[in-house]
Amino acid sequence: MFDFLLSPVTLYPWFIIGIAILYTLINIRYQQHFLLRWIHIIPTLLHEFGHALFCQLTGGKVDDIVIVTSRYERKATGRAGYAVTRTRHAFNQFMTIIGGYLFPPLMLLTGILSLQYQQPIIFWLTLIAIFSYYFVKTSRKWLPLIVMIVVGTFTYFMIVHPQYQYILLNDITYQLILAVLLADTVLTSITISALYFRERNQTWDGAVLGRMTGCPVFLYYFLFLSVHLIALYTAIALIF
Repeated sequence: MFDFLLSPVTLYPWFIIGIAILYTLINIRYQQHFLLRWIHIIPTLLHEFGHALFCQLTGGKVDDIVIVTSRYERKATGRAGYAVTRTRHAFNQFMTIIGGYLFPPLMLLTGILSLQYQQPIIFWLTLIAIFSYYFVKTSRKWLPLIVMIVVGTFTYFMIVHPQYQYILLNDITYQLILAVLLADTVLTSITISALYFRERNQTWDGAVLGRMTGCPVFLYYFLFLSVHLIALYTAIALIF
């Protein structure tokens, strides 16, 4: 029944690029649209999971992971999500902050390499593990429950109607996720550039790291920007 998850995904490079460009342009113009907020759950979850993962790997504790879906809450807090962590020392805090910016580009490249080596199950299982961790940690269970209901309904449909072919749907879903993650490298680059150059925000992660380490904030801005632009370039090169 789930053989399609093990099947090689047919790569459509211009489909990924086209959707990524379209998503980027629409997001810039209609950032608070409810559909975009729901689609953006994927990169937001990966960002917050990155904070949580690096926190635990370096000795900290994770109490909660929250994805903000309400437009009003996003405007009030200025955040699309957040991880509630308890760090034990300076290095733990440093890695916790850095992790949020390293993990989404890493997942983008993981998805493309899994596709290149015809092992999409690696990417799917990684996403399932991340979602399971999020479900256990989050205090707002309703969002993952909605996702589980949708996936459960789809699974039921597969069981009742096994004659249908799901390989094409797998191909499209896989590459839509890659397109969103590819677009996120651009959107994140725009966001951190705005925070650094225009808003001079003192609460964003680069500014926090600057105060922690005594290094210029520009160093962390350049680090985060480089990670995302290198991931963007590498992803496009691998796709083609």
